[in-house]
Amino acid sequence: MNMALGWRRWAIVAAALGVILLIAGVGVMLAAQADESRSLQQEVERSHHRRWLLQTILSEHQDMETGQRGYLLSGQRAFLEPYDEARRHIDASLTALERLPVTGGTKADLTRLRRLSAQKLAFAARTIRLRQAGDWSGAVAMVTGGEGKRVMDRIRGEIGRLRTAEERRLASVLARSNQAQDAMRRNSLLLLGALAVLLGASGFVVLQALRSRRRAFERLDDISRRRQAILDSAMDGIFILNPSGSIEAMNRAASRMFGYAYQDLLRRDVGMLFADQPARGQVAAQLRAMRLVEGEPGQMQEILSRRSDGSIFSCDVAVSAVSLADGIHYVAVARDISERKRVERLKAEFVASVSHELRTPLTSIAGSLGLLVGGAGGALPERAQRLIVIARDNADRLVRLINDILDIEKIDSGQMRFVNRYVDLSAMLAQARDQHQGYADKFGVALHLEPVPEGSFVWADPDRLMQVFANLISNAVKFSPTGEMVGIALTTEGGHHRVSVSDCGRGIDAAFRARIFERFAQADSSDAREKGGTGLGLSIVKEIVTRLGGTVSFDSAPGQGTTFQVTLPAATPEEAEGAVDRLLICERDPDLAAKMADALAGTGMACDRVHSSAQAMKAVQERRYRLVLVDSNLPSGGGIALVRGLRQIEGMQAVPILMISADKKQGGIEVEALQIIDWLQKPLPLDRLVAAVRRVVDKERRAGTPRLLHVDDDPDVLRLVATALEGQVDIVSVESLKAARAALAGAAFDLAILDLGLGDGSGLDLLPDLRRDDAPPVPVIIFSAQDADPDVARTVEAYLTKARTPIERLVATVQHLWREAAPEAQS
Repeated sequence: MNMALGWRRWAIVAAALGVILLIAGVGVMLAAQADESRSLQQEVERSHHRRWLLQTILSEHQDMETGQRGYLLSGQRAFLEPYDEARRHIDASLTALERLPVTGGTKADLTRLRRLSAQKLAFAARTIRLRQAGDWSGAVAMVTGGEGKRVMDRIRGEIGRLRTAEERRLASVLARSNQAQDAMRRNSLLLLGALAVLLGASGFVVLQALRSRRRAFERLDDISRRRQAILDSAMDGIFILNPSGSIEAMNRAASRMFGYAYQDLLRRDVGMLFADQPARGQVAAQLRAMRLVEGEPGQMQEILSRRSDGSIFSCDVAVSAVSLADGIHYVAVARDISERKRVERLKAEFVASVSHELRTPLTSIAGSLGLLVGGAGGALPERAQRLIVIARDNADRLVRLINDILDIEKIDSGQMRFVNRYVDLSAMLAQARDQHQGYADKFGVALHLEPVPEGSFVWADPDRLMQVFANLISNAVKFSPTGEMVGIALTTEGGHHRVSVSDCGRGIDAAFRARIFERFAQADSSDAREKGGTGLGLSIVKEIVTRLGGTVSFDSAPGQGTTFQVTLPAATPEEAEGAVDRLLICERDPDLAAKMADALAGTGMACDRVHSSAQAMKAVQERRYRLVLVDSNLPSGGGIALVRGLRQIEGMQAVPILMISADKKQGGIEVEALQIIDWLQKPLPLDRLVAAVRRVVDKERRAGTPRLLHVDDDPDVLRLVATALEGQVDIVSVESLKAARAALAGAAFDLAILDLGLGDGSGLDLLPDLRRDDAPPVPVIIFSAQDADPDVARTVEAYLTKARTPIERLVATVQHLWREAAPEAQS
């Protein structure tokens, strides 16, 4: 259609140009004809004038001759009047004739005519003078001698020739004029014919163009109706916004969603639909700040909106730019996500219920079976031992299934949290091998870890990274034939560490390789079916490794096994050590900062010094610190503002911070909220500063048996933990907050294990009782079915998840916290 319209448009233009050119040609031709006619008319007039002058000259000579003869015969002076009159005009007539345009031959004739005229005048003058002198006979003799007659005959002859030539010239001019008129008529007819053809063609093209335009308008109207129907049938609200943020158009879904009629919103600021209505012009400023470009994806954000009845709801709004005739406009697509929010809330509640109602009993079952297999219940008959091993293995399998499903849910909801730190792969791979050695022994498969250099650090969440290695090693063991070996190796190249896990299985089918990291993907073979599994493990591995900034890949060949590779950015040992043993001093006074660094050198920590909030923020993003000292009187917002910013940086949420201030005010609630562990007042005694730092850094082993409070509403978990810690701690197990507070009121405790979901509240409600100002703080371990929340984890010493944490790890955590308590907590 566009090509046809374009062709017709150019045809109309060409026809119009042709008409213009033809009209111009006719005009030029008419102008030329008019010039030629005027020239011919002038030529005819000159020809008539020449002939009239010739006749006049002849008449004047005849009058002169008549006057001469009458005077000679009568002698009367009156007869000379014609003679005198002719003599006065002959020269003027000849001059006038000579001034007219003539050809070369005519000019010579005129010269002869003037000479003959002079001869005639001279002859007449001589005869008259003789008569006047009285010599009448002499005058008569001259006349009768015939000289005058001969000259007069020659004059008549010259004038006759000139008249004949002039008549021929006039005939030629008239002939040319007739030819020019004929050509004019012929050309005019041709031009008029061509003009008629062009006008006809133009009319046809214009008619076709009008028809095409009508059809185009009909198609455009049809397209417009179709698009409007699509917009009106869309479930999402669609708004067209002008650059000022005003609504220019919207679809029916938008009217239904917000409860307004079309006319009620037209030309109104879109901010009126927000729950918190912005100031006039603020929406336009935000649209400009987005710097949206037509053809590029827009921006999506969740906005609390308000309906016409005042009800508040959440909606996702996607904004993109479109270029119209009057400038850049914006298309805002709004989707009501109230139902999605409700479903997400129900899903979260369901997941929380599953976490608690399944993980808690499974923890008791798997832990109890594990203790029995380990001999905690004494020697068992061989048959009973086999049955318990089978039960434990299936309990572990069910635990892995539940954990995988919950991990997938957290990935989908964006709630999978990472608490990264520098991790030494040499220790982690050795731990992974040891943890899976028993699993490999059941399949008759050997685990071989190639030598790994110490100091192979990466920046990762150790629990998530162990989950990756556990998945890959268990898969490799599961698919390896009995008697074969699973190899674990680490290579470093190009600033990356690559961990490889190799098996000697049958390999991955070529048809399955493209789907191997998809959810619920399993090779369609009897071997894979026999091994079992949900098909979620490798998809979780890929998600975790991607979040850690790495990649996961594999190499496989039929009958030669499979090797999975996990590649992560390498960190130098210096970086890792700096994260543990470095201290950041952010002090406005450079001299005081230098003195503080010198005094703290005895702690064995390297000190970095900065003097502004911007420098401090840059430093913690480049390096990891064990402790931070902050001057409360920093420029640009002060020390509290800096601490707020530091707590927003990943990895800095749990780093101890000491505030140094010339103000006695201790910050109150904000200090507690920002977890500022101490507030030191200037002028600062350096020995007090060193002591405060040592309280955070120095640790020593405690002596004696710790007293531990365990709070959990599941009696089986209480009995399991008591059995696992038997002989290591003096444990008091209670099932409620009320019983826990009663126990705390009657005795002091060195450690506490808390469950979050209790019948009468949350275990976190006990934190104020465990951290009173009049007693040393009690280290707290959260042992709950709920997955770790970083905000909660920062308030306690350890956060362990049931069904993810073997009972042995809980025991090890208790032992570690008891050994690593601060020295002053011993008293």
